Amino acid sequence: MSTVTGEMAVMLDLMGLRKGDDRILEAVVLVGPKMEVEEFDFGGEKSTHYTFNDSGTELMFEEDVLIGAVVRTQPNDEEEPYGVYPRPAALVEGLSPTATRAEVTAFLGSPERVGPDFDRYAVNNRYLRFEFDAHDRTLRLTAMLNPV
Repeated sequence: MSTVTGEMAVMLDLMGLRKGDDRILEAVVLVGPKMEVEEFDFGGEKSTHYTFNDSGTELMFEEDVLIGAVVRTQPNDEEEPYGVYPRPAALVEGLSPTATRAEVTAFLGSPERVGPDFDRYAVNNRYLRFEFDAHDRTLRLTAMLNPV
């Protein structure tokens, strides 16, 4: 299992915390302060999203547990009104925020799971998913509690 440092490591460390835990403010400080809260109920499973449109970030809770943090590293017309993370170069120390798929693999090793437009890595005792655009450049990073 690889270890990453940088602001995504902060997000990864927060996975599994319950909504209301003061430590989640570590993420809010990185991406806030302007936040929208959306509540969903999918067949009895409650989900809450803290959305930071200006900074291209979403924190996702299921049953009040933080399970994911999505961060956008470059503009994408298909994802309006999301902006881009304010400090993309700080996300993963030593890796460009728009790294190619090959560069990510060279940096982190073999992915735990590969899809047509994503690679998922086991890092920091959690999961980090890299989504790629049509040019194989990193578009989004997702810190994940569980591999879904």
